[in-house]
Amino acid sequence: MRSRFPRVTSLGILVSLFLVGCDSAAVPSPSAAPAQLSGSTSTTATPSSASGQSRAPTPSASAAPPSKPAVWLDAGRLGEPRNATHVVIVGSGKVLVVGSDYMTSWLSACGASTDGSDSVEIGNPQTGVWKKTTKLPNLRDAPAVVALPDGRALVTGGAAGENIGWSAYSSTYVFDPATTLWSRSGLLNTARTATAAAVLLDGRVLVTGGTFLDRASQDATRTLDTAEIWDPGSGAWRQTGPLATPRSGASTVTLEDGRVLIVGVPKSPENDIETPASAEVYDPVSGRWSSAGTLSAARFGFVLVALRDGGAIAAGGFSELGATGYGYLSTVDRFDPVSNSWSPTDKLPNAVAGATGIRLTDGRVLLAGGSARQPEQTSDDPGSFVSGLTADAELFDPGAGMWTATTPMPSPRAGASAVLLADGSAVFAGGSVSEGPFATPGCPEAHPQVVRYVPGS
Repeated sequence: MRSRFPRVTSLGILVSLFLVGCDSAAVPSPSAAPAQLSGSTSTTATPSSASGQSRAPTPSASAAPPSKPAVWLDAGRLGEPRNATHVVIVGSGKVLVVGSDYMTSWLSACGASTDGSDSVEIGNPQTGVWKKTTKLPNLRDAPAVVALPDGRALVTGGAAGENIGWSAYSSTYVFDPATTLWSRSGLLNTARTATAAAVLLDGRVLVTGGTFLDRASQDATRTLDTAEIWDPGSGAWRQTGPLATPRSGASTVTLEDGRVLIVGVPKSPENDIETPASAEVYDPVSGRWSSAGTLSAARFGFVLVALRDGGAIAAGGFSELGATGYGYLSTVDRFDPVSNSWSPTDKLPNAVAGATGIRLTDGRVLLAGGSARQPEQTSDDPGSFVSGLTADAELFDPGAGMWTATTPMPSPRAGASAVLLADGSAVFAGGSVSEGPFATPGCPEAHPQVVRYVPGS
């Protein structure tokens, strides 16, 4: 049945990010964290500035003390390296890492496998200690995972593995950090995988679109336009207004006014991939979706981050180039919540796809890692290649509308997941350390190290 789905051989780093804020519990100061990692040791990526980090002002007798550059700290190693994973804050500030698909799902050309997709770890990025915890009840590929306001985590949807045949799940489970156990909650009205999820301001959870699969049917696969809301009080799912356009693997963020913005990606799971540039916005009061304008370019593998001013940015990614394949994007579109429209803003210094983005405490957006180009075969050895992954990191200032370089990651990585801690640092886990063998660049090697970005001052 796997032949029914796209073989995206050049997009091993493509993942969907669900960026979730942290709770308000106290967290140790970054000064008590593990040793600093060098941001300039990479031999496979070149920082976008000469030094790869912010320059401190020249000291003078009358000047304020020089600012400290941003640093990346070692946050430990996962017990299981993970390409496609989800990270959320639970309890009093620990990080829960859910799933490990190794990018070998039906979205990849690596061969169908969900081994490890039920694997779960929990850890403290300050101490760098990670421990395995209760597994998910089932192997499941591309589920939705979100942090709940009460400190628990919710997992829903996803697809059963190749061992029993590909089928989407409707089951929902909630993780309690106090007991480290998963408990069953309500069933989705429509089973779905690669669905987009967002937490509403009142604590309810919205899931939108996705792909329906049923191994018992010969021709049941379809991209969904339906949306559902989970009630934390009853644990039940109810249907809400449908999308105008069916979407699977799309990105969503909850805006400051409580609405939910959804953007992108492939409209069809068949080989004739479409990448609509349209966006939609959901009003939880009316329960309806409406047009949110059109981006300057249809893109996927991009970063979508909500801004403090109520808007959002969509940065980088891939754009389809027809029969010639896919091109990398440096363009950035900014969403205006008043006019529900997009306009171009400052471009990224370099085109990149599969990067990770997160909004920091001060409102700036951090974008780090990703794939800057296709892996290149070396002329002297046909069996070796130069990686196209990058360690570069950039900061977007919404007030100035500009990107500036910050300290690069300790090593190139693409497709990582990130969460913000209460101390203002950002944790990056999972993702790809390489694209894999040159003959199969869509089959990457998982990154085992967790790192923590501490903003400069």
